[in-house]
Amino acid sequence: MVKLIQALYWEDTSMKFSTKKIKRYFRGKFRSDLSAGLTVAMIVIPQAMAYAAIAGINPIYGLFTSIIPTIIAALFGSFPYLITGPTNPTALVTASLLMNYANRSDYFEFVFALAVIAGLINILLGVLKLGTIIRYISNSVLVGFLTAIGVIIISHQFGNLLGVELTSDKSLWGIFTILGSIFSNINLFTLVVSGLSFSVLLILRKVNRKIPAALITIVLTTLLVYMTGWSGENNVHLVSDYHLSETIRLGFHIPKISLNEFASLGVSGAALALFGLMETLSITKAMSQMTGENFDPSQQMIGQGLAVFVGGFFQCMPASGSPSRTVINVVNGARTRFSAIISGLGVLLFLLLFSGLLGYIPVAALAAVVIVSAAGLINFSLIKLTWQSHAQSRAVMIITFVSMLVLPLEYAIYLGILTTIVLHLGVSSRMNLSYIIENEEGLFIEYPLEGIEKQTPHIAIINIEGDLFFAAVQDLQDQIERILETEIKVLILRFRRTHLLASTGIMVLDRIVRSAHDKNVHILFCGLQDEVLIPLKDAGLTEMIGESRIFLANNQLFNSTQNALAAAKEILKQETGEENQSIQ
Repeated sequence: MVKLIQALYWEDTSMKFSTKKIKRYFRGKFRSDLSAGLTVAMIVIPQAMAYAAIAGINPIYGLFTSIIPTIIAALFGSFPYLITGPTNPTALVTASLLMNYANRSDYFEFVFALAVIAGLINILLGVLKLGTIIRYISNSVLVGFLTAIGVIIISHQFGNLLGVELTSDKSLWGIFTILGSIFSNINLFTLVVSGLSFSVLLILRKVNRKIPAALITIVLTTLLVYMTGWSGENNVHLVSDYHLSETIRLGFHIPKISLNEFASLGVSGAALALFGLMETLSITKAMSQMTGENFDPSQQMIGQGLAVFVGGFFQCMPASGSPSRTVINVVNGARTRFSAIISGLGVLLFLLLFSGLLGYIPVAALAAVVIVSAAGLINFSLIKLTWQSHAQSRAVMIITFVSMLVLPLEYAIYLGILTTIVLHLGVSSRMNLSYIIENEEGLFIEYPLEGIEKQTPHIAIINIEGDLFFAAVQDLQDQIERILETEIKVLILRFRRTHLLASTGIMVLDRIVRSAHDKNVHILFCGLQDEVLIPLKDAGLTEMIGESRIFLANNQLFNSTQNALAAAKEILKQETGEENQSIQ
């Protein structure tokens, strides 16, 4: 135990063993960790059972997922305040991915197997240092994705909330159509339980968000249904009505499916792994900015992968970082990663002492807890911010949101990210060129490129902004070719704002230089930095242009541009005899 505390000591995990330091932890940080960890444990107990129900498995497996993955992720993850375990979206994605197996008696085995595969993929991504994948998950994708997830989760709970049976059609339109046709079958006693659950949840949350509102709601509604006997003749459904009643114990368990069935889950496991990382890394990144605690995305992926992988062998559903419980952990004063471990141990203690009472919980109460939690995923402030930011952001958000509602979730995830990449490539493929002139006072003024056609100068300075990679260089060539068709005699290309020159960019610059020579236009390069100059030298372009016509960037802004302009005027003077040819 002492060595465990030593390993978890938040200030410096590399410190040598010291009883004094361990005592200092217990005096200064343990109380805060204990308070935060137990608060999270009280909140996760009803949530975990509800999320397991969403995934289509016994609620007790949700509690298992709040123990094993939570502790392992805390030990091996990078961010100390992250709480890992069952979540709304992950449970829904799991159910969607395994829809074809839902009617099988061994369905839960596929849930465990999916966790093993997703965890293994996460570990692999982390080992390969692919944590930077988070850069390609835009805020627009996350907003659209989480909003749609919130809508879907809420709609899927309508049947439990109203005490009616929904068919296998789980699409949003299908759910509303079915509800409209069976509205007269609503169970009024279930509706009373649902209304009471919402009232208690909302009132307690309004009084003090630190109160374990979900846990209190579950206890009160369970007592109500038990004391009134509504679960019998009035048919208020309980957890025991939907799931197996045999004793389930936490322990090592190899998923009992064939190797071929394991292999068939590969694509689904990859989609789930990607989604879990989206959820985990996004909340980790947000909380890192809030707490000032840095984290290593790749190490976080490894820790998350280990948690999900090992959890799959202990009857755990796929897990990910929980946005709501992580925030609660931080708000309640967590000081080290030991708070997450305390949370897992707290759930384990509850499971050992009170697991026999789980079957008495009314399903409607769990549905209310899920709906209130899911409503938090629909953040209208973020939606408004994304909508007002940029047309590209709006498009990504809308496409992601709509695809989540009409497509299988695993395809919707990929479509949202693909849309972001495609739109980004579309924007980045348009080179931002501008026209620079020197005024009478010797100052450089920057204008839109269209101005060059009105000025028709003999000397033109073209400022190139952006990286010269395959998607952008064709636009560069087209714009420069139009400039070469004017009355220009000397062209200066300024690369001060260019930091990448790929092979396709070199080929296009080679064609531009040759085209300029064919049109008897002298060409000069200025503002070159090493990342552009070295590829040019290696390709022989600097020799083709001439070393005297290459001007390197330095710390003084526009110094190389002034030198290039002086050289251009000298070239023009020698060729035409014009001593002070204006470039305007």
